[in-house]
This record gives sequence, C-alpha cells and structure tokens, in this order.
Amino acid sequence: MTDHYPLAQYVDDLRKITAATADEDRILARVGPLAQRFVADRSWLQPKHCQADEAQGFGVHLLHEEADHSLAVLVLSWLPGRGTPPHDHGTWAVVAGVEGVEHNVRYNRIDDGSRPDFAELEIKHEFDAAEGELVCMKSGGIHMVTNQTDQVTLSLR
Repeated sequence: MTDHYPLAQYVDDLRKITAATADEDRILARVGPLAQRFVADRSWLQPKHCQADEAQGFGVHLLHEEADHSLAVLVLSWLPGRGTPPHDHGTWAVVAGVEGVEHNVRYNRIDDGSRPDFAELEIKHEFDAAEGELVCMKSGGIHMVTNQTDQVTLSLR
C-alpha cells in the first residue's frame, strides 16, 4: 500500500522546488521521486485518462496548469503502435510511467541549428520506461516516444 499523495500536494511541492532553484539538475533530482510517489498513489487516475485521439495517436489530459503557464501536470495516453516524432519540450521535463511501457529514444543534435524547423539527429540512447520509472530531460533534450505494446499506455508529465 502506498501513502496518499494528492495532486494539490504534488503541485505545491513542485511550486516550492521551482521557486527555490532554477538549476535543472537540482529540480530533476527533487521532482523525480515526487513524480514516482504521485503515480504510485493512483487515487487521481480516472478512466478518461485512457482516452486518446485516434488521428493523433495519443491523448493529453491536463491535471493542473498554473495561470502563467509556468507549470503543468499532464497525463498522456498512447495508443498501441503510436507515438511522436523527435521533439524538444523547450523546458525541463519529468516523465513517470503510469501504466504499460513507453519506448524512448534520446538524440544528439549534430547540425549547427542554423536551419529553421530542421535538426540533424543521431541516436544517443534507447530504452523502455515501465510503470513507476522516470525519464528526466533538461531543456533542449530531444527525444521520441512510442507505444510498442498492444495496449493503451499512460505516462505523467
């Protein structure tokens, strides 16, 4: 049995951490265990979080967003065999597996960044993130996500 860790407390803890430092290494180190604690509680999880847009291949379910958009907590649902192209979140991100396994590919950018809307990439690392496992990314980190299973998978961001 896990301890109860409600969304309001998780958000309050995220606010405190991000107010105390802008150092992304410190933020990721402190937020990661809290994200794992939050997803382990599962009292917040609802059937609607498993819904996904067939055309997109995934669903985005907002649990919380600050009025100034400086902080958001989302649940993403991934349809079987679907995912994203390589992308950069534009900010740090902590992802925690909720249900199923999410396949991740991290990339190194090898071009000079001079061409708009273009990046030449090489694979840096591939791995699967299961329930409770973390994927932590600093600003500028480029990755791709796919659901290689035959079930809808869920992750917290």
